[in-house]
Amino acid sequence: MSRHELHDPGRGLALTLGALDVTAFSISGLATWIAVPSLDACFDLGHCTVEVSRLRNVLLSHAHQDHSLGVVRHLSLRAMTGARPSRVYLPEESREPMIAMLRAYERLEGKRDADLEACVRGVSPGDTFALSPRHRVHAFDVTHRLPSRGYTVLETRRKLLDKFVGLPGEALRDARAAGEELHSFHERAVLTYVGDSTIDTLERHPEVGQSDVLFLEATHLTGTSPEVSAKYGHTHLEELAALYLRAPEALASPHVVLKHFSMKYARADILAARDQLPVGLRERVIMLA
Repeated sequence: MSRHELHDPGRGLALTLGALDVTAFSISGLATWIAVPSLDACFDLGHCTVEVSRLRNVLLSHAHQDHSLGVVRHLSLRAMTGARPSRVYLPEESREPMIAMLRAYERLEGKRDADLEACVRGVSPGDTFALSPRHRVHAFDVTHRLPSRGYTVLETRRKLLDKFVGLPGEALRDARAAGEELHSFHERAVLTYVGDSTIDTLERHPEVGQSDVLFLEATHLTGTSPEVSAKYGHTHLEELAALYLRAPEALASPHVVLKHFSMKYARADILAARDQLPVGLRERVIMLA
């Protein structure tokens, strides 16, 4: 892949992460978007492709342009195609400015396509909201230069109770007719998304590292100091390596996707940097490049 292709936000990388199929793009300052069709959701939306516009739910980590500017096109494309209105979730502190921006575009274009008060939904730390009948989202605070949220998707799963395992269908029907509960239910964290963030977020919320899939940023590699990363609200690859050595539970996910690399890096540099991570972590890491 050439540098030009690496920096084309219309060219997402297809990934299979356990049970999830994902298409994603993320380069710092350019655009980030993580599309998960099975969840009917996209995490951040710095650029909106036609394919992404088909996903109704947009979960924004924060309001920097490279993470949020695609919302304008998302609402417009869905209106053009007659799809149900977008549902845009973002930090509560950024909700009114986002609505004001979208209204400004409506005035520029001389049209009004959506009920923005209903479409744009503010999220505070600790909030939960339904994504589908089987999925809900838990929001948590993220340390960055702007108000920021991270999102963990919880999937409700059911399991046949042990006493019913192996019984014929007729017995199960009789038990159900008698009012017995046949299944137990539990929730599993299937995906956690953290947008731009310092390492502080993982130190305060090590539980996010227990999700099946974990998206994290690693804006800077060797050659830039971790102090510079922290100054601008970002995470350095070396900080992730150090965190794993002292608190491996914070990075225990089977699939850890690192993203948001600086535009100054070539793809070969990004991929090679994975070897700098400790054994036990590097084998589970995918570099989004």
